[in-house]
Amino acid sequence: MEKDQHIGQAAMTGPETSLEIKTHPFMGFIFFKAVLLSFFRPDTIADGAVVNKTRMVLKNFLPDKKQIKRYRQVCGFSQDRPDIIPISYFQTLFIGLLGRFITASFFPVNPLGLIHIFQSFDQKKPVTTDEPLDLACSLIGIKKTQKGIESSFNLEVLSGGILVWHGISVFFTRSPAKKEKTAKNKQETFLEKKETLFVPPGIGRRYAAVSGDYNPHHLYTVLAKLFGFKKAIAHGMWSLASVIARLNKKFGIHDSARIEASFKLPIFMPATTTLGYECTTDKETDQILVNFELRDEQKGLPHIKGRLLKPLPR
Repeated sequence: MEKDQHIGQAAMTGPETSLEIKTHPFMGFIFFKAVLLSFFRPDTIADGAVVNKTRMVLKNFLPDKKQIKRYRQVCGFSQDRPDIIPISYFQTLFIGLLGRFITASFFPVNPLGLIHIFQSFDQKKPVTTDEPLDLACSLIGIKKTQKGIESSFNLEVLSGGILVWHGISVFFTRSPAKKEKTAKNKQETFLEKKETLFVPPGIGRRYAAVSGDYNPHHLYTVLAKLFGFKKAIAHGMWSLASVIARLNKKFGIHDSARIEASFKLPIFMPATTTLGYECTTDKETDQILVNFELRDEQKGLPHIKGRLLKPLPR
């Protein structure tokens, strides 16, 4: 049996409960609550565990234009269409909702041990900075594997009652069981290197200021060591957004597009990484497919692997 094999899943039961919140949660309080809960909540789930369906909603939210402008600068997006919200920015709007969700009584897993391992974005149309938005977050599954627990969240952005952006966030919680030796990976085929992406020191603090993600291991090395890291690590979402910014300049992602990305090894700041990608077209589905990866420049170790799909221009 492989170590990551699916060995159980919590049952999502009953009618879905909708919980509306009025303002974005304060992240300082959420982190404090998460620390307290970490002493009482397990890092795993019992076989046959049951979780109630809950949908957390924040209505009539208007994004901050100045914050979006700063986000563009920090992540490397062009300023040619400042009225259009970058596809990756919507994920930052859910950081508070996700924090509120995982520290609520109905979430069964330790909130302090969650590691972001996968993110998808599915944008239906361009969204402007003047559109009031409804945000909805719900837990769609908790899967138990031999390595730990995978918690999957569904994220929705609605404008005028119409779904304009949809995302899936998957977080991993390591099992407290003793680690076993893993088999060496097979020889990988690298995608053609296209660009070099430098990860500067302090980018964790700069990204935290525009995203609201102030997890301590991204801010200072002294804090990162408390969480088991040798140095402060860059946000996975900053790395992905920086990749998307460069793909946007090459392929254009202002309109409808889908992006899927898996987060692999952390990036210790500062660092130099390489972006590789390859592009193909599928005339049957009228789509452009771009496979991409972000790797350590010296060792070639993977940080992000993903793909972009967008309609062929007409």
